[in-house]
Amino acid sequence: MVDGGDFDGAKAYKDSKVCNMLTMQEFHRRFHEDTGITFSSLYPGCIATTGLFREHIPLFRFLFPPFQKFVTKGFVSETDAGKDLHRL
Repeated sequence: MVDGGDFDGAKAYKDSKVCNMLTMQEFHRRFHEDTGITFSSLYPGCIATTGLFREHIPLFRFLFPPFQKFVTKGFVSETDAGKDLHRL
């Protein structure tokens, strides 16, 4: 883990997203002025129905997908995520 703690799958996922964002910010800082290239990152949404949260309590696993879908509007279905991967 980035913070040196025990492994937690959901935290590892979040840490990896933060590291991606920091990497893009640093690339932009170092290379934008010389190359004109804009480096950026974005939040792709959350696939709340995968095994990523399998270690959380059952109530969290039950409530998290509708929370992501209706409150944060950050829900992405596994089907839609698979379609996006095939476009790459």
